[in-house]
Amino acid sequence: MSYAVETKKRKFHRVLESLTKPPTVDPSPKQTPGTPATPTERVPADLSIKKVRLSSQDLSNFAAVRKSGIKAARSVSRESAVSSTTTRPSFVPWDRDRFLERLETFRRVDRWSPKPAAISEVEWAKRGWICTDVSRVTCVGGCGGSVVVKLPDELDELDGYDHDKVQERKEVRGKLVEEYASLLVKGHGEHCPWRNKGCDATIHRLPLTNGDTAIAGLQKRYLNIAKMANELPAAEHTIAPESFDLEAIIKILPEGEFDDSTRTAESDRPETQQDQQPEQQSGEGSQEDGSQKSPEPSKPINKAALALALFGWDTISFGTAGLVGCGACFRRLGLWMYKPKDNGDTTVYDTLDVAHEHMEYCPWVSGKAQSGTGKSNEKQAELRSGWELLVQALRVKHRRQIRSIASRETLRAVSETPTDDFPAVDDASEEHKKASDREWWAKLRRMRQVLNVKSPQRKKSVAP
Repeated sequence: MSYAVETKKRKFHRVLESLTKPPTVDPSPKQTPGTPATPTERVPADLSIKKVRLSSQDLSNFAAVRKSGIKAARSVSRESAVSSTTTRPSFVPWDRDRFLERLETFRRVDRWSPKPAAISEVEWAKRGWICTDVSRVTCVGGCGGSVVVKLPDELDELDGYDHDKVQERKEVRGKLVEEYASLLVKGHGEHCPWRNKGCDATIHRLPLTNGDTAIAGLQKRYLNIAKMANELPAAEHTIAPESFDLEAIIKILPEGEFDDSTRTAESDRPETQQDQQPEQQSGEGSQEDGSQKSPEPSKPINKAALALALFGWDTISFGTAGLVGCGACFRRLGLWMYKPKDNGDTTVYDTLDVAHEHMEYCPWVSGKAQSGTGKSNEKQAELRSGWELLVQALRVKHRRQIRSIASRETLRAVSETPTDDFPAVDDASEEHKKASDREWWAKLRRMRQVLNVKSPQRKKSVAP
């Protein structure tokens, strides 16, 4: 056996001895041959490692220690694997959901006030910042970056200030805005990935590319808001942009998809009745006719709920009555402020502007935010906002439904109209059938002559 192998074996035995040796070694009498060593008996520490040998009891103790060590290592590895999967990475500039989570931290009005567009909460969220305190933003990546964003109040000549004072204040605000805009990047640590790259300009865009998915989201929001019809303001107190024609939109809505009467009836029906319905249908026809009920008339469209749903409003997830919110700018509306009181008191606001209540940067009302480009050479009027794209999806689906209905009617009419290619044959008349057969064979023979098709020759039978 080579010297290297012997050296490795000695090192291995030294490790085994260190695992089984207790922290304090008590002197013990010399062990006689043939007697097993007790658990407390150990070799004195001053002996040479080369002379140390392991007994059978030591081997059993080492096996137990090794098993426990393996179990501990496996548990640690499992815990580290679980922690690695549960811990989310902080630098994900492509994740829209994570961007919205950061943007939602700016929702509280007691912590954050509106800022100019260059340093708005959207810009901070795109660069990995979250609002942690009053006017304070902190890097979500943990680089230690923190910035307090405070601007002096705007002045106006109408408030009694002279022109020079107002102009000086505007210059100060402009310089501070530029400084804070540079801190969007420089406020991060030198090795923070958010310093080198932020979210793309299209990160705030609404997922309205698929028309069917967009209409399904509209249907869900409408049904949620329509459930609290008693909390909604009157339709005449709900206003929208001039280009928004609610009556025309109601006419092109898909039939049956925005009617909650059927859904409500099915949800309110007990499960026992739902289970017994197939059995009743399989019974006799007289019983089916007696058990069937006249269908309930469809409820009219709730105009206030539809207007809110078309502009992206939806009920709050925790189910607060009379409260709707936007999932893109995180604005919340208390509908009780727009509804007359039961005691006759006037409302806080006369009308509810479903578009103006959004934040200016919300993609539901901002074509620049929805397009994700906002280039200087682009006209703002040509950029379509979220609600405009949603109305366009409704119109496209309505046109497709009309075309499909027209095509089905055309096919039905063509199928019902008799053709002249194959003349109708009266089965009752044998003479007519034979005449049509002769005419068909004559046409076939003429066609063979034109195409020079030779018919197979029959073999003549030989007489015996």
